Amino acid sequence: MNALQKADDHIAVAKDKVNGKYRLKYHMAPPVGWMNDPNGLIYYGGKYHLYYQFYPYDSLNGVMHWGHFVSQDLIAYTDAGVALAPEERGENIFSGGAVEADGALNAFYTLHYELDGVKTEKIYREQSVDGHTFTGKSCVFDNESLPKNISRTDFRDPCPVKVGDDYYIFIGGKDTNSNRGVIIVLGGPLDNLQYKFTLGPFDELGDMGECPSYCRVYGKDVLVASGCNVKQRGNSFKNVNSSVFIVGEMDFVKGAMKVDFIREIDKGDTFYAPQFINGANRPIIVGWLEMWGKRYPTHEWGHGWTGAFSVPREISIVDGDILQKPVAELDDYLTPAIGDAVPACADIRLEFEGEGSVTLAAENGEVIIGNNGGVYLDTTNSNNLNGCVRKTDFCGRQSDVRVLLDVSSIEVFVRGGREVISSRIYLDGGYTLKTQGAVKVKSIAEIGAKL
Repeated sequence: MNALQKADDHIAVAKDKVNGKYRLKYHMAPPVGWMNDPNGLIYYGGKYHLYYQFYPYDSLNGVMHWGHFVSQDLIAYTDAGVALAPEERGENIFSGGAVEADGALNAFYTLHYELDGVKTEKIYREQSVDGHTFTGKSCVFDNESLPKNISRTDFRDPCPVKVGDDYYIFIGGKDTNSNRGVIIVLGGPLDNLQYKFTLGPFDELGDMGECPSYCRVYGKDVLVASGCNVKQRGNSFKNVNSSVFIVGEMDFVKGAMKVDFIREIDKGDTFYAPQFINGANRPIIVGWLEMWGKRYPTHEWGHGWTGAFSVPREISIVDGDILQKPVAELDDYLTPAIGDAVPACADIRLEFEGEGSVTLAAENGEVIIGNNGGVYLDTTNSNNLNGCVRKTDFCGRQSDVRVLLDVSSIEVFVRGGREVISSRIYLDGGYTLKTQGAVKVKSIAEIGAKL
């Protein structure tokens, strides 16, 4: 039995043993086991294919596979099993991306090998006509052709994109001279990639760049990228790892980028490794709705699964600000909430006109969204085993706020999505909403009644 069939057979049995108490309703989550980075996000063949880092055999990370979701609208989805599985002992199918070329979906990934003190990371490609079955596994780049200061063994997460008539692959890496994160750009024929140039190093990518993804957004070149061990800077980079927007002008001929600004994507303790969806008709990112270096309740409680995707976020640039908003398709799943109780899956619209707070009280704890010189999210008493208080950079009195709840997640969009704070919460029985101070509850809708 090959590794792919073995994994699918295990899932078929194990998924019936998963405790679904805190399963999310409109966020994509694994059927069983562990999930982290989004991989190979692409609109292909009339539907969205969304792959992800997946270890089906335990609810903590292990030997990495690619799991697979399929969706027509980025909200409702079906689980499509395992797309890629490691074939040999010591191999992992680490993160990567996908692009349509030569009449097929081309998946690029890091074949991470680690066994008996030997570690390598190589860039591989496989192709699929239907998005489900992949063939033609081959190494498509020689690491030894990299500049001497670029690590050959910390070199991962290839994400391809077509720019004009040319294909480029963005890869996370490390500058060994400065021990800082960089983004490496390859190009050329997809079966024989060549080194083009390096962006960085960037302090905002810590000591290792990961998961870069590129898109042209409202006349600007935008990279989303993640960094390991980024040093805290004021109100930013409070997690062990962080993700950023890098916005500016890219010159693919000269091999350089004029950077306008670099900004943290999410202020919460639960967002990492976002990626643009290739082939979508607008710029959309999806991130991992978790974080390294923290406790995972569904694992510790033996529920049999860990991890989820963020709600897909459409990106725009307005007056020099980069904004994130939940995709409009989510609106099709909203129905007005009935009565005073707030359902476990809800869309709440607030308006702060000064200092104030909204408490969502449940049977076993509470979560607070407030404004006291900056909008904040307090999950200290949310039963998530971690607890945090995170705040926006913006310190004005007036702020519109949109809160998305989904059983065990919360995403707070502030000032039209100019800042976002995300976290995980594990509260029971829906919520009673209490307000204090200068805040108005504009509307409450239930999400996902039609799912």
